[in-house]
Amino acid sequence: MTEDLFVLPASFGQQRLWLLEQIQPDTPLYNEAVGLRLRGSLDPDALAAAMTEVVNRHEVLRTVLELEGAEVVQVVRAPEPVRLTVEDVEGGYDAALAEARRLSQAPFDLGRGPLIRCRLLRVAPEEHLFAVVVHHAVADGWSLGVLLSELTALYPPAARGERLDVLPELQVQYADFAAWQKQRWDEGELDEQLDYWKHQLAQCEPLRLPADRLPGGTPDYGTVHAPLAPPALMIRQLRAVASDGDVTPFMVVLAAYATVLARWTGQHDVVVGLPFAGRTQTELEPLVGFFVNTLPLRLDLSGDPDFLSLLRQVRERCLGAYQHPDVPFEVLVDTLKPQRRPGRTPLAQTMLAVNNTRLPRTAEAAGLRIEPVPLLQERAHFEVTVDLDGADDTLSGSVVLQSDLFGQETADLLARSVVTVLRGASANPGAAVSELPCPLADRSPAVPAAEEAETGEPVHREATGDRPTTRTEVLLSRLWAEVLDVETVGVDDEFYAAGGNSLRAVRVVMRARELGVELPVEKVLGEHTIRELAAAV
Repeated sequence: MTEDLFVLPASFGQQRLWLLEQIQPDTPLYNEAVGLRLRGSLDPDALAAAMTEVVNRHEVLRTVLELEGAEVVQVVRAPEPVRLTVEDVEGGYDAALAEARRLSQAPFDLGRGPLIRCRLLRVAPEEHLFAVVVHHAVADGWSLGVLLSELTALYPPAARGERLDVLPELQVQYADFAAWQKQRWDEGELDEQLDYWKHQLAQCEPLRLPADRLPGGTPDYGTVHAPLAPPALMIRQLRAVASDGDVTPFMVVLAAYATVLARWTGQHDVVVGLPFAGRTQTELEPLVGFFVNTLPLRLDLSGDPDFLSLLRQVRERCLGAYQHPDVPFEVLVDTLKPQRRPGRTPLAQTMLAVNNTRLPRTAEAAGLRIEPVPLLQERAHFEVTVDLDGADDTLSGSVVLQSDLFGQETADLLARSVVTVLRGASANPGAAVSELPCPLADRSPAVPAAEEAETGEPVHREATGDRPTTRTEVLLSRLWAEVLDVETVGVDDEFYAAGGNSLRAVRVVMRARELGVELPVEKVLGEHTIRELAAAV
């Protein structure tokens, strides 16, 4: 095995992904992948040398995640050469693409690594497909662009047999960011930002998205999706009538999406997750790593505002969120202790993303034409996601829904409803949101909202301090007290209300496993009491 060089703190985002890996091991849900279609005369050894240099430069690509005591840590390993074997593929480019997509679905082991894999598939003498797959714990979407940029710069000197020290030396590594992030939190530098989010999200309730079917115990993260292309003319018109000149196309679509969510759920309090690149320092921009953060944007549609007023509120809330972007989503969840449901994202059930860091269409390197191609299908990290791409007012993409909750008809209606709301608002920006046509709102839900269907009762329970009465309850009481660092707990105390968090929940599972008791991880990570957990064992 490769020698371990350093043991360093994991970032908050890495801690969350490690926890999710414990919930659902052997999943490809958090893989990031890009295929590079290479046309021209290729030197495979030069490509391997260029890729080796990339992995050498970025320590995070040689990193695994382990549990050390009560903390998740990064273990950085020594460099090793990237070895590429040219694999001939019969069936042409489509067959090679299918094989690369199968590679992108193979899971990683966060503790064993490596967390990057490459394959070089030969379609013809001068056509290859180079597949690069990494785990999200060590790379995000921005990172794929960094990888392509560095490969493009390093391949020509590698093909000429020259030295590869052609790129500027990296000023920091991802582990430096993780340590800096932890230091800022420990020293209170993020307190003001945390206070902002506490105020913004006070007494926030989850969206009760009307599901098409009763959810099962463990989501399979399958998807249904529908194309979405908001008309550029409507976006342009709404930006023009907004009094503030810096209303972006994203803000216009977000206002329309919030309108649809409010009409669909019947709720006036709407939270939508927004991805934030997280590279707030210039020296972080050329790094590979997991920097992206989720900002839970809360919008108030009470009083039935007109669309133009809602759009102005969206702009104000977005600017406020972007000025307070550094509190990790995981910290917000642990601090605010929102209602939890097994397998579902707390605090924000839905996300709206506009990708403005997409890969270039093509690149050139030493006679090679490099064309990035997508390998991954839509993935459902949230119950509902709107994922768009584009520039200026021209956006296109899809709505993606978790298939264990929703069917294809709902996906189609959701996409159509966003466009319909935009059409109505562009014709009459002063119309109240309740007056805008919304096809999804006119359809009755097949089953109650997912939260009510899963629980049938409010999630929060008051602690009673009742004593354990069974062997399992006694065991769990002792484990809880140990992990929560308290003297006693009652069997009706709720774990998260008593000071628990996701990492402590996984520690309970692991300690119980050491004592010969296998706890249902999904239930442990949802809201629960000792009595409820003991009954499930």
